[in-house]
Amino acid sequence: MKKMNYLIILSAILLLVSSCGKGFSEGGYFTNAKAMVSEARKGIEEISYDELIQKMESSESRFIIDVREPGEFAEGYINQPDENDEKEYPDVVTKNIPRGLLEFKIADITFWKNRKNMPSKDDEIIIYCKKGGRGALVTETLMKLGYKNVQNLKGGYKKWLNPNESEEDDAPAESGGCG
Repeated sequence: MKKMNYLIILSAILLLVSSCGKGFSEGGYFTNAKAMVSEARKGIEEISYDELIQKMESSESRFIIDVREPGEFAEGYINQPDENDEKEYPDVVTKNIPRGLLEFKIADITFWKNRKNMPSKDDEIIIYCKKGGRGALVTETLMKLGYKNVQNLKGGYKKWLNPNESEEDDAPAESGGCG
């Protein structure tokens, strides 16, 4: 009986330790937000700051979606018009759709004003957030909705403001006992 108890305890400890490294628990749930972002990144494409600039200069990318909250967007965004209301990249549409509303707004004609301004499922769409974590989750979501050409900006808006900035996630810090 004692050997059985030790075996059960040892198995539980091994399960706990092994789940921390993978980001999943035995039940298939994520241990924290960073693990969820990490898993999303495995199935999406990401674009660098330099690649984004190149696409904007060549008018290759027309749709950029900022998934930060409206208050964050109001403080500044990619391709923001200058004091003369002129954009550096006039053919590029930057739209704020917070992560929590994206699934409902992305294909809503009234949100985009008309179908011409709304991205199709085949259009290239660049997603960004503050540092990249929320953007990765949104990129994965859009792919699940059938959008075929979606990329997340590595490093997010912080990278846009400072191209030398490191590319960190904006997911909350790890919590729990995985150290």
